[in-house]
Amino acid sequence: MRDGARLVLCLFGWYACSALFNVWNKEVLRSQPFPWAVSWCQLLAGVASVAPFWVLGLRAPPRVEARWVARKFGPIAGLHSIAHAAQVVGMGLGSVFMAHVVKATEPVAGTIVGIARGKRTPWKATAALVPVVAGISIAASKPGVSTELISAASIASLASTVSGAVAKALAKAVMTPQAKTEMRLDPGNTYALLTCCSCLLLAPPAWLVDGAALSRAPPEIALKLFLSGAAYYASNEFSFRVLDLLGPVPQAVANSAKRVFILLAAILLLGEAVTPRKAIGSSIALLGVLAYSLSK
Repeated sequence: MRDGARLVLCLFGWYACSALFNVWNKEVLRSQPFPWAVSWCQLLAGVASVAPFWVLGLRAPPRVEARWVARKFGPIAGLHSIAHAAQVVGMGLGSVFMAHVVKATEPVAGTIVGIARGKRTPWKATAALVPVVAGISIAASKPGVSTELISAASIASLASTVSGAVAKALAKAVMTPQAKTEMRLDPGNTYALLTCCSCLLLAPPAWLVDGAALSRAPPEIALKLFLSGAAYYASNEFSFRVLDLLGPVPQAVANSAKRVFILLAAILLLGEAVTPRKAIGSSIALLGVLAYSLSK
């Protein structure tokens, strides 16, 4: 398959699976408000989605040693676990729409991470962060209330964004040409291995907080829980493949478009109400994200 056709397929898969994950995840949380258990089960569903491909020889498994995985993937998996659990907590406490408006702060978090790692950001990119912050502030404000940004849902979404930004920066450092050839760590296997490690790390806190709360979930909810986990895994694997095909800047532009896709899905499929203030603020923020991506 040519790169152009592969890119179109990966973009479609990324957007579609992201929308499905957000819709199914919210429907599960409405019935079973146990976000820690839900987030762990979703990672477990991701492992169950990829493991048969390795076992049946449909995909060559990574060639890695346990010590190397613990050293290189341990910190990334810890951050990925926090990012996923926090986003599920945020969506459980608030709306999908507002969670993704808050997660539009990803460029801000990425810039801070870059500065901490000694990277310089062009002034145009830094200036583009102003409408991002302003737009989110507008979308989060309410008449008579200071802001929704101080709510538990928004704080969880911010924690998810920051953890995810650091995890992505560390994951990019692992995805080297040498790792691809010698360890079979192509984008798909890199994310698959990360999911396995994250699932192990998230298990103890999930069981401590929620225990076996989902054991009595109705069959239709259990099915949606598995499907949401499979969709989450697939969306992230597609994202890693898009990053490999496009590079970080075009991928960031595609990520901005993905957020619009998810916001529309939240309105159309979940029936979430959007005030004019939220619509205007989110539009300003997403345009700022696009400007940031193009100016880097």
